[in-house]
Amino acid sequence: MASTILSSLGEAVLHSNSLATITDNWVVVRRAESRAQVVMAIDSISAVKTFKTTHFNYLACALGCLVIALATLCSKEADGATVPFALAGTLLLIGAQVTRQASLAFLVDADIIQTAYGTLSEAATLVVTLQLARGRRRRGEHDYFSWLRAYIALLV
Repeated sequence: MASTILSSLGEAVLHSNSLATITDNWVVVRRAESRAQVVMAIDSISAVKTFKTTHFNYLACALGCLVIALATLCSKEADGATVPFALAGTLLLIGAQVTRQASLAFLVDADIIQTAYGTLSEAATLVVTLQLARGRRRRGEHDYFSWLRAYIALLV
């Protein structure tokens, strides 16, 4: 759908993923609340905020497994149960980190337009592409280190 909108505007796509599509002049956002899409001019976006979510079920189960592993380590009758519980807790912590999601909120005048949830890398790529597009429009130069800064900011 975004390609149809942008082809009618005559724009070349800089980047597109499940959250939004960015061109030199426009951003087409897939809304979180509905299946609608919003077309915004890049110049009208005053700020971009990232919302990150974590599945707390993974974290709660990981904490429980690690507490049981610690208890079996201190117990005299553990019978080798420490390693399986520690391994399960570690795998659940890795699962919680891998399944994290992010959403972007664009501040346009007095409105806040939020995208659907996607992966952290999709959100970081959109933020960096938007910064590069805005930088190109303002100064005509590129900031290649912004990719690294955006990915590190989303992983923290």
